[in-house]
Amino acid sequence: MKFYSKVCFELFVLNKQIDVNVMSKTDLDTKIERFDELTAQDWRRIKKLQGGLRVSYLKYRYGSPETYVLCSYADDELVHIEWIVPPHKLKSRYPFLPGNSYSVISGLTLNDFRGLGIYPSQIQKVMASSIGASQFYIWAASDNIASLKGIRKAGGAKIGEFVQTRWLWGGISNVSYSVEEGIAT
Repeated sequence: MKFYSKVCFELFVLNKQIDVNVMSKTDLDTKIERFDELTAQDWRRIKKLQGGLRVSYLKYRYGSPETYVLCSYADDELVHIEWIVPPHKLKSRYPFLPGNSYSVISGLTLNDFRGLGIYPSQIQKVMASSIGASQFYIWAASDNIASLKGIRKAGGAKIGEFVQTRWLWGGISNVSYSVEEGIAT
């Protein structure tokens, strides 16, 4: 039985200045709401997409009035979600994040809607939002080719990598980080 895991991630910065405009191949109704303003119906839909246990963990770990949740709907069905988290909620686990930024985490697109450009288009919605951050950070596992492509397509610039070692199924973790040469953070 394995009590630990190591996962390599690529880290990207997203600036408010968007050089490209990515459109999804399907019409979406996108809402970015503060965590504490989501309704009971919103939470039911989120749990249906992400799973009850996962959502309970995310709410416990990252929930605060400064946290936002992006929900994208197609014909009133939740098909994509992203959590937009302030730095103080992530600092203990990811100490390399600057204090004036937000991070986009736990993005998920419903299986039937993958490959339609939803992920990069919704990342750009976060970047264009009124959330008070000059930069956003986002990361994906190095073997998650689809997410890495979507992040780059949305204008993400790779600034480094990190390895997260998790013990006891993620209850305890350690992060080691390296910055790309020539890129200042």
